[in-house]
Amino acid sequence: MFTHKTIPMMFPVKDGQKGFEAAMDKMLEEAEQAVDDKKNYIILTDRKISENQAPIPSLLAVAAVHHHLIKVKKRMQVGIIVETGETREVNHFALLLGFGASVVNPYLAFAAIDHIVNEGQLNIEYKEARKNYIKAIDKGL
Repeated sequence: MFTHKTIPMMFPVKDGQKGFEAAMDKMLEEAEQAVDDKKNYIILTDRKISENQAPIPSLLAVAAVHHHLIKVKKRMQVGIIVETGETREVNHFALLLGFGASVVNPYLAFAAIDHIVNEGQLNIEYKEARKNYIKAIDKGL
């Protein structure tokens, strides 16, 4: 059985730079603790962004977690999944994978595809449109 720890990639807007730095530190601590807790995957997510919670850029978060775990000799014990609304284009995926992500979930791109299909702007079903998007990203990589 695979286990995971979900870690937010966000910080309180009102706290500014200090909030950002504290959130980064907490994210690294949680990632290391997840490895110590024998989790198989870390899921870095920005799904709960709001007017009060700003996202930490996904590339920065993935790279920071990846290099922190290398530094503490724990990187090879866990996979990093990034769930982000930022990822749309092939280059976004390539950079995240190159900086340490094992898997990328572009949830906002999937939501946009769903919206386009529901609005009748595509003459195919959502499942097929999503499959085509994934195939295009795979070919681009």
